[in-house]
Amino acid sequence: MKIIHRVFTIAVLAALLMTLGLPSIALAAEVDLQRVPVGERLPRFIDDKGLLTPAQGVELTAKLDEISERHQFDTVVAVVNSLESGSIKGREARLYAIDFFEQNGFGFGSDLDGIILLLATEDRDFGFATTGFGLSAFTDAGQKYLEKLFLPYLKENKYFDAFMAYADAVDDFLTKAKAGNPYAEGNIPLTPEELTEFRILSAVVSLILALIIAFVITAIWKAQLRTVRGENLAHAYIRKDSMVVTKKQDYFLFRRVHKTKRPKNENKGGGGSFKSSSGRSSSGRSGKY
Repeated sequence: MKIIHRVFTIAVLAALLMTLGLPSIALAAEVDLQRVPVGERLPRFIDDKGLLTPAQGVELTAKLDEISERHQFDTVVAVVNSLESGSIKGREARLYAIDFFEQNGFGFGSDLDGIILLLATEDRDFGFATTGFGLSAFTDAGQKYLEKLFLPYLKENKYFDAFMAYADAVDDFLTKAKAGNPYAEGNIPLTPEELTEFRILSAVVSLILALIIAFVITAIWKAQLRTVRGENLAHAYIRKDSMVVTKKQDYFLFRRVHKTKRPKNENKGGGGSFKSSSGRSSSGRSGKY
């Protein structure tokens, strides 16, 4: 009986320890990106890789702080080495970004109003995520537009220009949204690059139309000249039966080869609504730069 009692006691103690340990395990998984104690906040620009000079970092941080305080909407940029941290490996960039945002003290009010742009330099991943008021200010169409404003700079490794373009865009998006007219399908403007392409295309189309009109006019004038007619063949200059072909031979002149480029298997990323690790409604996009 004593042995059975001891075994039962050990089993009960083990069950209690496991029960007490579960919250700790869950908490560890939840805060594996946390860098500051609860109640504190990281700077709004975090640069683990030293992509910017100290002067650029100070200028960007000041800009992010001014936009955040004026709109009461945390605007954050974070640069990390990779998307692997703690027990969770290979997270999508936007999921990593929103957990980083939540666990390091960012967000205004109970809804944690804010947005974060996060770069993982190891595999050139980027992701941005927003929550709270950002769900209304950054629609799906607006997020695609936002990506176009900073991604070209990232692809050229112009990180300071990319981060400043992102900050300016967030300021513009929030201003439009607070005025009741957020960027959405139907009111997305052209980017500077798209505007340049549109102007070039318009010039080319205008030139082609001008050439077509000129060709039609000259063709009409040519048709009115009936005194001389052009001949495509020289039959009129050849006497009948004056030329006899006695030998025929075919010569191989050239070969025409068509090549099709094999498409690359690239990670196109993704976007849309999702839940953070804490269950908070969020939205954002991920991709490669």
